[in-house]
Amino acid sequence: MKSKVSWILGGIVAFLLFAIANMPAVQVIGRVNLPSNVSLSGISGTLFNGKAQTVVANGLPINNVKWQLNPLYIFLGKIHLDVKAGNVRDKNDIAFEGPITTGLFSQERVKTKNFTVYLPVDRVLAKVRLPLPVNAGGRFKVNLNELDFGPTCRALSGTGDWLNATVAGTQGPIDFGTYSAKLRCEGDDIGVTVSEPNLLGLSMDAVIATNMKNVKVNGKFKPDDSLPNEVHQASRFFGTPDADGYIPIKL
Repeated sequence: MKSKVSWILGGIVAFLLFAIANMPAVQVIGRVNLPSNVSLSGISGTLFNGKAQTVVANGLPINNVKWQLNPLYIFLGKIHLDVKAGNVRDKNDIAFEGPITTGLFSQERVKTKNFTVYLPVDRVLAKVRLPLPVNAGGRFKVNLNELDFGPTCRALSGTGDWLNATVAGTQGPIDFGTYSAKLRCEGDDIGVTVSEPNLLGLSMDAVIATNMKNVKVNGKFKPDDSLPNEVHQASRFFGTPDADGYIPIKL
């Protein structure tokens, strides 16, 4: 008798898993209360293997978002997704790829490993309040070897690069080359370290609060002689060069 009950229960569980796995993603997502700053369109596939033609987050469009949901993590009270979006070769596209793990009932804490993100600089800066307007180009590339975040920085190891950095000048775009940074946790906050060599002669250490409202910066820079004169003139607004020609940065 117990054997029959076990087979029946097992059959019910198998049926439920099969039904959930093949449930159209559009039916599930259509019933979910998404944040006001997030919208999805062109949803196809299933809940466990689906695609959204476009996802808009904070006004930034992300194309061709694909996901695979691992059902085994659900039994552990977690959501584990392998996601891929955009076209890495298109400099105007937001693109990313890698795994994401979060809670089934609370998404406050997020974990990932070997996650890569590409962001067009002009789109990102358009969403950031800066002291002075900056017309810049290139791409941000972020490689996260490890991330455990929420609500504070628990673990962070990775790099961030500004590839093919350009800034609009009076005579046209000025090529500033490429800049690389190392990412870490600084207590509960995020730490960013930039080191030379680069055309701005920039070395800097920044600590960013997890709410993104507080930023502390300590560094220095010395524009390369190959940069246009307008860059050297503009740099003087930040302060007086020291004996080695470096201008200090402290915020």
